[in-house]
Amino acid sequence: MSLIPDHSALQQEQSWITAAQKDIRNFEPLYRKYYDTIFRFIFRRTDDEALAADLSSQTFYKAMTKLKSYQWQGKPLVAWLYTIALNEVKKHYRDKKPIFVIEENKILEADEIRDEWLHLAKDDMMRLLDELNDADLQIIELKYFESFTFKEIAIMLEMTESAVKMKLYRLLKRLKERLEVWHDKI
Repeated sequence: MSLIPDHSALQQEQSWITAAQKDIRNFEPLYRKYYDTIFRFIFRRTDDEALAADLSSQTFYKAMTKLKSYQWQGKPLVAWLYTIALNEVKKHYRDKKPIFVIEENKILEADEIRDEWLHLAKDDMMRLLDELNDADLQIIELKYFESFTFKEIAIMLEMTESAVKMKLYRLLKRLKERLEVWHDKI
């Protein structure tokens, strides 16, 4: 799914939002459009299908209850939903670090670190990702696990596209350096 829909898709979404703001029963098309995306996002952070379903439900419940105050800014609603979902996951894990489910084939798409990843055991990959803060982990997740473009990530994180690129490339450089240190120890 692309976060950068064409003009007519954005107009359609805006009309769904306007209709749902008038009568919440009109929220269904938005729910159907984004539920799977939000569920996958949460599942990657929980590794628990039932918990992901509960937190997804909570995310959409909060979205519906706050929809009247939502201000259309010409961006897809999913950016706002991701923010709510991330807050729900953080709220659930206040005293614990969230679990992060890794799909090895996805992280291997990062050309900058592919060779180094290939030499690591899955546990080592997880330890390396556990060292990242939530913001860094979120950028990796959105780029390599959800396959969003830099422009889409910029919309979601309310950053410029160049800032997202710079942050990701610096992050990948740091990961590569950490991996090289690990290689030296092996």
